[in-house]
Amino acid sequence: MKGDVTKKLSDRSVLLFVGLLFLLSLSACATKSTLSTRASQVRLVSALEAHAVEGQCKFLGNVAAIDRYRWSWLFWDNLYGGYWDYDNKALNELLDHAAELGATHVFVNLGNGRELRGEAYCCADCRGPDGRPDTEYCEDKKGAEIEGLCQDAESGVTGAAYCADAAGDDPNACKENGGQWIPAWTQAACESRGNRWIPKPEDRKSCQKIDGIWIMKAKDQISCEAKGGQWVINEEVLRLLPLKLKKKQ
Repeated sequence: MKGDVTKKLSDRSVLLFVGLLFLLSLSACATKSTLSTRASQVRLVSALEAHAVEGQCKFLGNVAAIDRYRWSWLFWDNLYGGYWDYDNKALNELLDHAAELGATHVFVNLGNGRELRGEAYCCADCRGPDGRPDTEYCEDKKGAEIEGLCQDAESGVTGAAYCADAAGDDPNACKENGGQWIPAWTQAACESRGNRWIPKPEDRKSCQKIDGIWIMKAKDQISCEAKGGQWVINEEVLRLLPLKLKKKQ
């Protein structure tokens, strides 16, 4: 009688152990590597294309990714099935790391089945509403770019552009309100009146000296769109590559 009870308890322990292993395997197998939205926008380049990217794009840094063994289905996936997914899982992680740096292109230069290393590049720039490339500049209190200032004897600003006989901070608004837009004095007009011309600020320090606000150049899509610009990927870098190769040959 006692032996039967012991045998039943032993059988239940074995079944419980097998059941726990089965649940753990299901949990492990449920963790699959998926490509994130930002990673899906990063383009892989070949060794041949890497030379063009290196010469025309901004290098952001090195990226790396490693895939770890997965234990599932009583270790079968780890020993067999998981092997075939190594490249995809490591590559997904590598692309995500590159996207985190703001990369548009990545070149995988080293790696094996489980570990990959690459170089991340940004081949894009920010374009303003007028279509011109985004730059750093000094802005006045009204949000207008400071091209240059004319200072009088008391160090006050004079000769600034304004709307006569109506309200308006720019030529279009002034015209719509029935006013006449008076442009700012040029350097020649400023100095001919005995005033001092302050050239366009080229850095933060000179901008702050005239109580301006230094606006940094957009470094990624988020900061570009925050300035009202459009983030444009330079597709010509790789599109013109075949023509360049033919010329070299």
